[in-house]
Amino acid sequence: MKKLLLWSVPVKSLAAMLFAGFIFLYMMVGGFNAFMTEEIFEFSIPFVFAVQSAVLSALIAMLYASTFSDVIIKKMRYFQRMVIFLLVLIPLLAVHVWLFYSVVWMIIAVAIGVGILVGSLVLDRYFKLVGKKYTNALEAFKMNVE
Repeated sequence: MKKLLLWSVPVKSLAAMLFAGFIFLYMMVGGFNAFMTEEIFEFSIPFVFAVQSAVLSALIAMLYASTFSDVIIKKMRYFQRMVIFLLVLIPLLAVHVWLFYSVVWMIIAVAIGVGILVGSLVLDRYFKLVGKKYTNALEAFKMNVE
């Protein structure tokens, strides 16, 4: 039960954040499209889009929690986890865009890709800086011990 809670609470939180992001992107893309084409945008969200967003949010959140938590995969490097995540996410997004073809879903897929790329670069830089910091601290400790 404890493992289920350790896994399900972050999944629920991430799914809610992804859903909110999808709705936000829908509103921004709809407003921008209305501005560019001089059409009227009613700022309402179709029920079908909300259901599609909820399903995709839940799937991505479960995939993320499965690959990046230590609950399922015990010991694996970040890069290997990212490769597994992307190898499953890319076909998932492609199928979703193919099934529910719309400009909004294509823009969301691109936004997810850009977000993952930027997030990966930032985390890679962070891990290098933290690793360098601890390496320097370890070397200083070894010098003081000897």
